[in-house]
Amino acid sequence: MKKAGVRLLRTDRLWLVLVGLLFCTIVIYIADFSAVGLPQHFDVERALVLSAWETNLWEDYYIPNVYVGTQRVLLEVLTGAFAGQQVETVHFSTRFEPLYLRNGMEVLISVLPEVEALTAYVMNIYGASRGRVMLAAVGMLIVSMIIMGRKKGLFAALSLGFTLITVLYFMIAFIVQGYSPVVFSLITAVITTMYTLFMVSGISRQSIAAVAGTWVGLVFAGVLSLLFSHLGHVSGLHLEDARQMLYHAPQDAFLRIPDMFFAGVIVAASGVVVDAAMSISSSVFEIHTQSPDITAPRLYKSGMRIGGDILGANSNTLILAFVGASLPTIILIVLYGFPYLRIINLDIVAIEIIQGVSATMGMIVAIPATAFFSSWLATRKVA
Repeated sequence: MKKAGVRLLRTDRLWLVLVGLLFCTIVIYIADFSAVGLPQHFDVERALVLSAWETNLWEDYYIPNVYVGTQRVLLEVLTGAFAGQQVETVHFSTRFEPLYLRNGMEVLISVLPEVEALTAYVMNIYGASRGRVMLAAVGMLIVSMIIMGRKKGLFAALSLGFTLITVLYFMIAFIVQGYSPVVFSLITAVITTMYTLFMVSGISRQSIAAVAGTWVGLVFAGVLSLLFSHLGHVSGLHLEDARQMLYHAPQDAFLRIPDMFFAGVIVAASGVVVDAAMSISSSVFEIHTQSPDITAPRLYKSGMRIGGDILGANSNTLILAFVGASLPTIILIVLYGFPYLRIINLDIVAIEIIQGVSATMGMIVAIPATAFFSSWLATRKVA
């Protein structure tokens, strides 16, 4: 009987992987970003620094370890129509775009389109080439997850890839085409949380309870963010880069920027709410496994006590995550010496408070909801 249960669990995971691959393939195929692409005024290619000489750099007097000035460099283009060609140019390093070039370093260059010959006048050093480093960092994360978690680490890595593809090719793809961020952020949260929890813990009453508690918390967080933003007269236009989206977006792109505030809260809250719900559900079912005669009310109380400990740690993590993302803004406010009345009414401060409070309240609501669903499902007799 036990072997049959293990075999069924493996079959469920196999079906989840197949369904996830099918879903990702479909959304990648139907995603259409062509209608909203901004016009490109140059091509970006990779190049190798063969030599850097006549360095005229000096350390910035205000920012340590930042060098400004000029460097004369010899580059070899690695990609594009001019691959294999060499070009000599002068690179300018500034305080706000510092880049100290070294021999053997890979950089990105911007090249004017439809030019016949590559010269220093039609190209410019765009920045450092970080693609391989970023891929190596992601690869290290995936390998570490698999080594540490074994099968569950592999399932977690698969669910992470599923979540990223769903957010990019499903939620964002539809939002940039003018569809409601509210609707598609909720759909994305429903799909990704259900898939993640089922993939990591299997299709069981434990994961079903965690999914139900997560959904309750996320919906509450979203509703609360809408309420606070309405009462506080906060619109999505105060979001970072929102004005740039309006300014640079194509004329036929109908972006519902005010609703993106709601979508941001849902996406930000989903991770910590899922973590809290799964921890409570797992603990409640483990208690029931060790003490099968325990009643649902006692299981609920145990879940609530466990939830209190989780709340103390995760709420601190969540608030600090929002603070860390806005650290430069906070420092700038301190440097200006704004009075309290102005600080509390700043748009960016209101946005961070609403996001932090809404996401934390979503987790707070998810705790009793998950404890209730877990205690009820754990003690429910299955025919």
